[in-house]
Amino acid sequence: MREDSFTEVSEKSWASRLGGSLAGALVGVLLFAGSFFVLVWNEGRAVDAIVALDAGAGMVVVVPADRVDPANDGRLIHVSGPATVTAPLVDPVFKVGGDRLLRLERRVEMYQWREDKETSTETSVGGKETTRTTYSYVTGWSEAEIDSSTFRRPEGHGNPRLPYRSQTLDARPVRLGAYTLGESQIRQIDDFEPLPADGDAALPAGFRRDGEAIVRGTPESPQVGDLRILFQAVPAQTVSVVARQAAGGLTAYRAANGHVIELVRTGAHDAESMFREAKAEEALFTWILRAAGFLMMLVGIALLASPLTWLASVLPFLASIVGFAAFGIALIAAVPLTLLTIALSWLAFRPLIAGGLIVAAVVLTLAIRRLVPRRRSAAPAPAET
Repeated sequence: MREDSFTEVSEKSWASRLGGSLAGALVGVLLFAGSFFVLVWNEGRAVDAIVALDAGAGMVVVVPADRVDPANDGRLIHVSGPATVTAPLVDPVFKVGGDRLLRLERRVEMYQWREDKETSTETSVGGKETTRTTYSYVTGWSEAEIDSSTFRRPEGHGNPRLPYRSQTLDARPVRLGAYTLGESQIRQIDDFEPLPADGDAALPAGFRRDGEAIVRGTPESPQVGDLRILFQAVPAQTVSVVARQAAGGLTAYRAANGHVIELVRTGAHDAESMFREAKAEEALFTWILRAAGFLMMLVGIALLASPLTWLASVLPFLASIVGFAAFGIALIAAVPLTLLTIALSWLAFRPLIAGGLIVAAVVLTLAIRRLVPRRRSAAPAPAET
């Protein structure tokens, strides 16, 4: 590994930083407004998904894999059996592959320069801001092509273009008993296993086999521009699918509310367990988006105080106090607002849950208000006579 670095120092006066603080406040407004959209959209999406999955679990028809019943065309069916292919799947460039493969992935990595950046900022009395940025250049293997022309110091850190790209090939057709799997169903089968790059086929000029990889260069002491190619594949195996039957094939099923049902699992799974797992995945995804909406709201409210933080930065310790207070206020506001937004979104679909969330938001707001110290004016004691 090669490495070198250099540091740049820049300064900004207190007045010149005003534009940045106003831009930060604008970003805060956009994040704050966007958080409501994300939260509301997510709850609507979650309700649609659960309603559709519940309905699908009640109407799915379990069918055998060895024959297609035309009477089930257009219906949501569950089928399980061995997935098979009719021809070998082989990488067109390096001729790696084999029989009974559902999917084949080629991963191309090149030894390249990478730019890392580390920034530290200090504010002195009077509001002047000094920024030190250290640019480090290190070499390593990367699947993505790194454009060295965007480096702060591209001289001596040039990367060549990637001559080959990573690629995933899918077998066509893939049969599940008497049914034909659709493209989107094949893409959901992702149990990849390493595939050795062996074989006798000729390789492109400059390449050779090295263990399980195909390389160009010297892997023991790589130089910028060296390549290594690794392969992995999904072998033919038992697959379970819940989808819509359509003329001997399987396609996505669109529920009455527009939600798409297309469940694929490797191995033998019954319809009930597949719907249960799909609902668990939807619940997890819903919580991830809720967390994202909450963070957007939290950061957005905190950024609204950027001009005030800038104003206080003439005294660095005062700016720290203002920044800490802004974060505290943002946290106090974002928690109940997030709960209230989620509750109102669910009100039309899950009244009991929505009511519980509204109560939780009110209780949290009241609890936070009690924790905030209140000024009490002491009344003067009556004079003794």
